[in-house]
Amino acid sequence: MAQLGYAFRGAAAHSTTSEWWMEPFDLQRLSRVLAAAAIDPSLWTEALQTAAECTGSYGAVLLPVVGALPIVAATPSMDRSANVYVSDGWQGRDERYRGKAAFLANGVATDDDCMPLDARKRSPFYQEFLRNCNLSGWAGVRIGREDLVWNLSLQRTPEQGSYSARELRALSELSNSLDSVVQTCAALGLAKGESALSAFDFSKRAALLLDRSGHVVRVNPAAERLIGLDLQISAGRIRCQDPKSNELLHNAIRALFWSVEAFTIAPIVLQKVSGGRLVIYPMRLTGLTDSPLSLFHAILVISDTDLTQSAGMMTLREAFELTAAESRLAWALASGKDLESFAAERGLSKQTLRNQLKSVFMKTGTHRQAQLVMMLSNLVPEK
Repeated sequence: MAQLGYAFRGAAAHSTTSEWWMEPFDLQRLSRVLAAAAIDPSLWTEALQTAAECTGSYGAVLLPVVGALPIVAATPSMDRSANVYVSDGWQGRDERYRGKAAFLANGVATDDDCMPLDARKRSPFYQEFLRNCNLSGWAGVRIGREDLVWNLSLQRTPEQGSYSARELRALSELSNSLDSVVQTCAALGLAKGESALSAFDFSKRAALLLDRSGHVVRVNPAAERLIGLDLQISAGRIRCQDPKSNELLHNAIRALFWSVEAFTIAPIVLQKVSGGRLVIYPMRLTGLTDSPLSLFHAILVISDTDLTQSAGMMTLREAFELTAAESRLAWALASGKDLESFAAERGLSKQTLRNQLKSVFMKTGTHRQAQLVMMLSNLVPEK
């Protein structure tokens, strides 16, 4: 479970006293601000500040249970501990992962669900990390169910104490009332994502939506037509047949996901089995991935060099009655490629290309490459 217990950042908050016959927290206020943030992602920081204040916590952060990434919604007072957590590698030694079963079953988990008090007194995570950051009591509140589960992680200082049994019952009640927050947020995010996919499809560009774990969430029709020998979706992930290309693609996706600031990275060029190329552009689109509860986290836009050239090659075929192979060669020469580089790109022998070129000369009424290129220049768009 991704970063179950640790809150990356938090908001200073002051605990409040309540009479025994009253609810320990203002659950209606808390539910209201979280529901508002589900509709308007710009309100998440304010919502988490309210969560910290309502629960007498030092800080609050919203963490995905699946798909741990450095980009999370949080309040700003725990920056120092966040830096220590990452720089000292505590994400690989976080004992609060042990509370996952109680978290999922009960809607709330505490440090007692992770390990006994005596063990915590000997644990480096509790004694070296949390103690040095002046953090102590913790409650992880489940938001959502099944595949759509997030953790509202609440953190207290030693002075604020642990969460009482009465407070934990209230947080469990809160958890059971927040399913609609996740569903609303996911639905709105997915609607925006599908609109983006439709826009790419309208412009004849293939595109796929990825979730925080890198799994494919949606594919537009243009991308579906590219799925096959060169690109596959296996176990929910986009894959290449060539191992080196597959590693290159996955490294690029990981680099985008783990970058806090970058919204795009350099495109990946993959060699097709047929000899052409696929150019993949990984990106996060502003406005589409703003919500921490968004169902997707990135988009891959794919350009097939063969399809990009197809319209121009079809014009050549119709104008001069060229074969598909001859039109590809004519297009390449008219676009500035030489015979040798085109042969290497397509995996063809020079003799085969020379024979094709002779046929192109005959059908176009030309005798030299320069003459052919000049004649075709008006049919090939400028780069």
